[in-house]
Order: sequence, then structure tokens, then C-alpha cells
Amino acid sequence: MESIIVAALRDILCASMSLDDGLSTIQQMVGDDAVTAFEVARAIEEIILRRPSLASNKLMEISIKLASDKNTMLPDMLMLLDTRYVSAHSRVETEILPDKAAIPKLLDLLGNLSDAIESSLRLNLRPLLPFLADELLATLNAVHSRAHKASTALALREIHYLTWILTNAGLFEEAEALLNRLTVLAKEMKIHDLWFDASLDEAGALTELAMFNEAREILQELRSLADKQKDPVRQAAVALQLSITETRDDSVSHEEARKSGDNAAELVQKILDSGSDGSGGLGLAQLIIGSNILANGWRLAVPQALERLESGLEVFEQIEEPDTAQSLLLAKCLSDLGFAHGLMRDHESVTKSIEYLERAKTCLRSLEKHSYDSSVDVARCEHAIGWICLGTDSDELWPVGLKAFQNAVKARENLRDEGAVSELELVGSKMGLALSQMRLLERAESDDEDIIRETLVQYIPLFPTDTRSVAEAAITTYNLVWLATRHGAALPDRLLRLLDDLDRMFSDARTHSDSIFFQGAFLVVPFVNASWQALYDRASQMTEDTFELSDASFVVAALAKSKMNIDALSLESSVRILQPVTEDLQSADPLLAQYWTGQTSLARTVKAFYQQKDFSELASGLYESAVNLRMVDLVKPTSGESVEFIRATSLSLSRVLMRFAIALEHRYDVKIDKKQYNDVPDDVVFDQIDFVLAEDWLGLMKIAEAYLEMVETSETVRAEPYLNAVFSNVARALRMMDKVALVDRRVLSFLGDAMNKRYYLRS
Repeated sequence: MESIIVAALRDILCASMSLDDGLSTIQQMVGDDAVTAFEVARAIEEIILRRPSLASNKLMEISIKLASDKNTMLPDMLMLLDTRYVSAHSRVETEILPDKAAIPKLLDLLGNLSDAIESSLRLNLRPLLPFLADELLATLNAVHSRAHKASTALALREIHYLTWILTNAGLFEEAEALLNRLTVLAKEMKIHDLWFDASLDEAGALTELAMFNEAREILQELRSLADKQKDPVRQAAVALQLSITETRDDSVSHEEARKSGDNAAELVQKILDSGSDGSGGLGLAQLIIGSNILANGWRLAVPQALERLESGLEVFEQIEEPDTAQSLLLAKCLSDLGFAHGLMRDHESVTKSIEYLERAKTCLRSLEKHSYDSSVDVARCEHAIGWICLGTDSDELWPVGLKAFQNAVKARENLRDEGAVSELELVGSKMGLALSQMRLLERAESDDEDIIRETLVQYIPLFPTDTRSVAEAAITTYNLVWLATRHGAALPDRLLRLLDDLDRMFSDARTHSDSIFFQGAFLVVPFVNASWQALYDRASQMTEDTFELSDASFVVAALAKSKMNIDALSLESSVRILQPVTEDLQSADPLLAQYWTGQTSLARTVKAFYQQKDFSELASGLYESAVNLRMVDLVKPTSGESVEFIRATSLSLSRVLMRFAIALEHRYDVKIDKKQYNDVPDDVVFDQIDFVLAEDWLGLMKIAEAYLEMVETSETVRAEPYLNAVFSNVARALRMMDKVALVDRRVLSFLGDAMNKRYYLRS
């Protein structure tokens, strides 16, 4: 656990707590750290009183006193506090100094900011980094304004190094702002090599920010220069970055993007053939291309990524005595191959995925003899194995995933205490572990549900500072509802109330993002709450607004209508039966369309008989429903989820409905127009389907058939009570059939498949 001082300083540095509130919190400390707390409070008071020099001296004094401690987190945070609140004052002070005195101070300040950026990343203080990037930019401009070329060149190269750190940390906006200014100054000062490298990096940052046209403009200029100079290394570098930009831009066809990647690989191969590049260059190019195909997030492109990654792996495996950098690239290639195979989701691919990730772990651990700390990377591999196993239907792999999550949580808890991983990474592993335990047990126990709720709550404080947390919470919400539905678990009220709170947050997030994960989560909460009208309204809106989920939206909207039809069967209800089946639904899922056609016909028949007691309409309606349900057996399904249960339920009920209709025809001398049903399927062998049905359903059908037998053998006057009993059982079956047919599972699976067309890259 963090001390109160560290927690308060973290909140101050992340701007989630004011200096005054932080001062108050630290002043209330008692115990062993009270003396340190008092000194820190005095330093904060000096900052509040606008005496930065005194504050800086006090913070430096405290840091020196704590330098001998094993845990350097507090000294590092104190120095960050100094940089955060004193650097701007120090920079302004240099404006009145002569150049000879100002330039060393500005370069010293640049060094402090550089250290602060590295410390902020190590301590997971990401909200502090935009401020530090702004200070870097202001300091660079201050150095440049002194017109001392050597100092400006030094500052430019230092900032270029820092942009690599920011880019690797995913802070592309901050990196791009610095690179933009850096390229302008480098071009002005005619530092051509720096201008070229920084421009290439800026194109990469713009690509990550989805500013593809701006990136292409820069790359076109760089390509022209490289071609003019006939520099093969620069030509290959530009081609490689262009292939990344084309791959990440959804508006570019994947054929064109792959052609661009192949061109880059050919240029790298030419460099190798000419002997001007070291071993592993082609492997690195293939690794970069394959990784960026994966980074685009489309499952359709995974086989193409595998081709590139396997080519890269072949290159790295041929290196006889790899150095540390080459071994790291080999581990990266293995882990990417493991991730890519895991996305294929079939048993063979998932098995390969685990093998590759285990090899990556072994490779990473072998680097420890070279003083490389592999614990962060190994934890990521364990985390990836856990999620891949959680997403497979191969139950023998679930314990493997559970063990991997346990290892990941244990490792990340230690790494979090050291400041090496973010809170989001730890929460993600904890949630994966909780869901794995729930799935492995095949049912949700109260302890598991409490753990899931507690873990889900931990995402919420991260929403304001890390947008990834919202996406992960949305995916977790879907996973939770899907697993609960799949295993027949009822979520407790406390967890449902939390999902309601998250639902409102997802609603706000949808207005600012078109993420497919928010859209999917927006549907599952009203589903799990049985709020069918709200579910229908949301799904109907999404059929028009969300192209990626349009088919799933049609299916979900139809489900909502079918559920409202069941509610409308109540004797007190005056709501009419709705028609859920549309042309769009028939195109999206013909099996469910035919199933709901039969269900709706039966619901309309039951509702009409409640109101009119007309045996002629009842017989015709039952016959029509029986035919529609029997025709479910003829439909070719688009996916395998719940197919056998839907068929078995439909055929089982159709047999009873057909016998009921014929009995009414004989007993009450009503006529059924059977000519309009020319395509009635032949009778099926029911023994082949009954074994998948639930016991309570089979019991209900047997009771109904027993009453039907009494109807068929009794006199007309005596048959009416049995007819009423059969009708009552049919109405019960109508309310029960969705549960027995596992329709909810199929609909959620359909939604999940649509969401998974674009996967989420977890860290």
C-alpha cells in the first residue's frame, strides 16, 4: 500500500487534488512518517505562498535525506513536485539574464524536464506528462531565442530522444507537438539528418492519431528526398512507415496496404543483399508490418499478419548468437504470433498461441542474465494467455488461463508497487481472473460475484485520466452478461445496480466515440435488466446509426419485440402482439427469423383465444404456428450457437400444436385451410432431438400430450376440460420456450461476434 504522503503527492501531480487539499491531508499524518510529512507540508506551503526558490531548496533537502531508502518513490515524487511547480518560474527568471548565464540554466532545466518525463512514466503519472511536454516546448523556444546554434542543436537532439520515449508510452499528441516544432527548427538550422528522422517520427505519430493525410504529405516529401539522394536505407524507412500508415487507414483497401508492405520488405531485402545492414533487418521489417496489421484491429487481416510474423520469426531464428536487442525482437515476434493465433479462436490455433507465448516467456527470462528485467513483459504474456483461454470454447484450456491470470495478478501487484505497470493493467488482470473463476465453475457463486463487482468498480476512478479504462469496462460488461447468460447465472441486485451506473457512463461515452465496444455494451445492460422497451429503442436507433453493428441491432431489436410479446400475453395486458420478423432480420439470422415467425404466430393465437374463445381461429392459428415451427428444421443456420436447442424446442412444440389443431378440427368440426401450407416438412424422428431438451420442458410436453390423448379418446362434452388443460400448457410452453431454446445465448453470441470483428488490444 502507498503511504499517505505518496498518495497525496500522486493526486497533486495528477491534478486530481489541489495543493491546499494535499497540504491538509499531509498535515494530518501521524506516526513514523510524521516528521517527513511535516517537512513536505512546509515545502508545499512555500509553493502556495509563491516562494518557489525556498520550496525547491526544501524539496531538495528532503530528497537528499531520503536518498538512502530502498524505496525511491517518495524522493522521485518530491523532485517531480519541484519540476512541476518551479520549472516555469526558473524559465521565466532567465529572461532577464544575459545569454551567457541564461543558456546553462535553460539546458539544466531541460535536463530536469527530461528526468521528470522518465520518472513520470516509471511512476505511472501519465496526467503530468502533457504539462511536462508543454514546458519542454517552452524551454526549447527559450534556448532557440538565444541564437546559440550549439546549444539549440543540443536541445533539439535531447528533445528528439524524449519524443521516442513519449511515443513508446503511447503519448502521441505530446510527441507530435514536440516533433512538429523540432522539424521546423531543424530545417531552419539545416540539421538535415535530424530533420529527416524527426519528420519520419512525426509521420508515425500522426498515423497513430489517425491523421493519415497529414502523415502522407510528410512521407511524400521524405520519399522524394530519399529517391533524389538514392539512399536505400532512407528509402526503406520511408516505405516502411508509409506501409504502416496505409495499413492503419481504413479508407485504404487492404490489397493496396499489403502491396505497400511488400514493397517495404523488398527494399529492406535489397539493403541486406548489398551488405549495408546487419542481421535481422528483414525480420524487423516483417515484425513491424505484421504488428501494425494486428494493431489495426480487424480480425479479417489476422492471417496476413501471421504471414509477415512467421517470415520475421524465420529470420530471427537463423541468427546463431543473437545479442540482447535481437533476442528482444525474437520475443516480440513470438508474443505477436501467440496473440495473432489466439485471435483465430479455434482449438488448434489457441493451442499454437499458448505455445508461442510460452516460448516468448522463456526467451524473455533468458535475458535476465544480461541484466534485462523481463518481469513486465512476462506478465503481459501471462495476461494474454489468460484472455485467450477465457475466450475459447475448449474447456480443457480454461484451467490454463486461470493459472496464467493468477500469475499475471501476482506479478503485476508487485510491479504496481514498484511503479512499473499502470493500475489499469492490474485491474484488467484481476477482472480476467474473476471471469475465469466464474466460467470454470460453470456457475456464479456469491464470492465470485462480489469479486467481480469490486473489480469492476476499480475501473471507474480511471475513467477521467485513461480512456482505455472506459473501453475495458464496456468489454467487461459484455463478457460478464455473456458468461452469466451462458451458464444460467442470475446476477445479484448490487451488481445490476453497478451495471446501471456504468450504462449511464457508456451512454455519455457513445456521444464522443464511435467505438464498437461502447455500442455493444449499450445494449447488454437493458438486456440483463429485462428492460425490453429500452432495449428495442436503443437497438432500433443503432440499426440506423451504427453500420458495424447493424445486423446485430436487427437481431437484438427482434428479441426485444419477442420478449414484449410474451409480456403481452398477460390477461390484464391490452398491448397488441408485435411482429419482430423483418427482411433485415431474415438476412441477418434466418434461423431466428423462422423461429420468431412461429413464436409470434402462436402468441397472436393465444392472445386472440383469451379475448374471443373462438375454436375455429384457435385451430387455424395453432396449425399455422406448428407449420412455422416445423420449418425451423429446414433453415440453414449462419452460426452454430444454440442451433440444436432452437430446432429441438421448435420441433417438440410443433408436434403438440399439430396434434392440438387436428383434435380441435375433429371435435369442434372446424375447418383448417391446409392448402396454403404445401411445404409442410415431413415428420422428424423426435427421439433424436429430445435428448437436448430440459427435463421441465419434456415433462410439460408429456403432460400436454397426455391431455391430448384424453381429448382424442373422450366424448365431446367431456373433452372440453382437457382442451383447456392443453391450452394452458401451450401457453406455459410459449413463455418457457426462449429459455429452453437458449435464444438469449444465440442473440448475445451474435452481438459478440459483431463486436469481435474489431478486437481490443489489451496490455
